[in-house]
This record gives sequence, C-alpha cells and structure tokens, in this order.
Amino acid sequence: MSGADWALAAGLLLSLAGTGYAFRRLTSVERQLRRRAPGPAATPGDRSLQRVGLVRYQAYHDVGGDHSFSLALLDAEGAGVVINSLYHRDRCRIYAKPVQGWASPITLTDEETEAIDRARAGIDAVDTPKQSR
Repeated sequence: MSGADWALAAGLLLSLAGTGYAFRRLTSVERQLRRRAPGPAATPGDRSLQRVGLVRYQAYHDVGGDHSFSLALLDAEGAGVVINSLYHRDRCRIYAKPVQGWASPITLTDEETEAIDRARAGIDAVDTPKQSR
C-alpha cells in the first residue's frame, strides 16, 4: 500500500469511528427522551411562531433589485425577533433585534416597523417591495 492508500484508510477508519460515536450518542438521547413522562401538547398560544411579516427593499441606490429585507418572526403576543438583511454588491450585513409586545427596545428602521405591522395584521408574507431610501 502506498502512503495515499494508508491516509485514505486512516481517514475511513476515523470517519467510521465518528459515525459510531454519533450513533451511540443518538441512541442515548433517544433512550433519555423515551424515559421522560409525556408532557402536554403545545397549544398555539405557547409562544410558537405564528406571525410572519416580510418587507423587501432596495437599501442602496447603486444596487439594482430588492435584495435587502426585513423579516419579523413573532408569536401571538408579538414577541420574537425581526431580522434585517442589507445587501450590497460586495457584502451582506444581517442584524437581529428583539421584539416584545410588537415593539423593540432597539430603534427600528421603517422597514422593520413595517415587517412587524405586517406580521401583526396577518398580511401575507408575499410583499410589495418598498422604494429605496
């Protein structure tokens, strides 16, 4: 066997060992979950994601298309997060801000506010893009 064959065999053995460990760990977690007493099923009011609002817009004048967006992911009480993505040709920045009671302790942009309003009103996630700032 050549050196490359030995390296390939060693990599295969490490991969098999890792797979075996992952399988044993998964089996252990499965056993632990089976031992737990079943709890009550979650109801829609249990802080599950229920409201989604999306606003697409052009963040920069020199970039065509509405590739930037604000996405509100909220529960029935208006708690969750609003995610804002600013797209530019050479970079993409993503920010997240907490939302509680349909508002955020951090100053929101117009697009983020509109995304929260859309989620609150139950407006379909398919949106009409905003004009650039």
